Amino acid sequence: MKIVKILGGLGNQMFQYALYLSLKEQFPHEQVKIDISCFKSYPLHNGFEINRIFAQNAPVASFKDILKVAYPYPNYRFWQVGKYILPKRKTMCVERKDFTFDATALIRKGNCYYDGYWQHEEYFCFVKDAIWSAFSFPEITDKRNTEIIQRFQTTNSVSLHIRRGDYINHPFFRGICDLDYYKRAICYMEEQVAPRLYCIFSNDIDWCENNLHELLSGKEVVYVDWNNGMESYVDMQLMSLCQHNIIANSSFSWWGAWLNRNPQKVVVSPTKWLNIESESPIPQSWIKV
Repeated sequence: MKIVKILGGLGNQMFQYALYLSLKEQFPHEQVKIDISCFKSYPLHNGFEINRIFAQNAPVASFKDILKVAYPYPNYRFWQVGKYILPKRKTMCVERKDFTFDATALIRKGNCYYDGYWQHEEYFCFVKDAIWSAFSFPEITDKRNTEIIQRFQTTNSVSLHIRRGDYINHPFFRGICDLDYYKRAICYMEEQVAPRLYCIFSNDIDWCENNLHELLSGKEVVYVDWNNGMESYVDMQLMSLCQHNIIANSSFSWWGAWLNRNPQKVVVSPTKWLNIESESPIPQSWIKV
């Protein structure tokens, strides 16, 4: 049996679920399940969203299942403590601290519990079609979003994602995607594809309106500020429908760009992903500035 721990916001859940799908492909004769137990008492984001958004139904590991390969925690708070004081079991595959790609994670034989974020497409690129199929968004029917999609289809468009809020003071993420980064990214995009429409996605739209005006002078700009709460995922869906993407150091816009099916897409990303020594999850075909 193989069990993949799922925890975090939507983008991180998608990386973990993509690993689950690739393990199913790699080990067709084994049981592969997911562990969502730590969403109990989890205070961030919108809880476990994969099933609700993408209509997935992966088998969920029971207490006894987890006990065979790892430590079954009753909720998030217990896991926060236990991960530091309990020793790693031989049946646990814990992601490396510098987040480098670990090819052995895909070939481990026997029972195994996977604990990490697994933010590299190398973990699942060999089942790309299955990932695209699994992460098919619901049909958009509301007027405001359908109207903006029609503009995407008739205009050379770029999604631009700015993550603030929880990133502003976070030691891992802060300061990487500053205004200088977006200036470089916009300049590169202008040179390569000369877009007409920029669609801005952020958890701080007021800041964006006050700070991006000069950088986008003369361009058609839409500040997407209406997909909130349980509908926040629609922003990722809209990003994936733009022709090109400027992403933040965020798994949310990473997936918005990765799910973009435009074969000529240009994706611009930050050179650095974290404020620690780590391996960037940016695919080779994307442009780092």
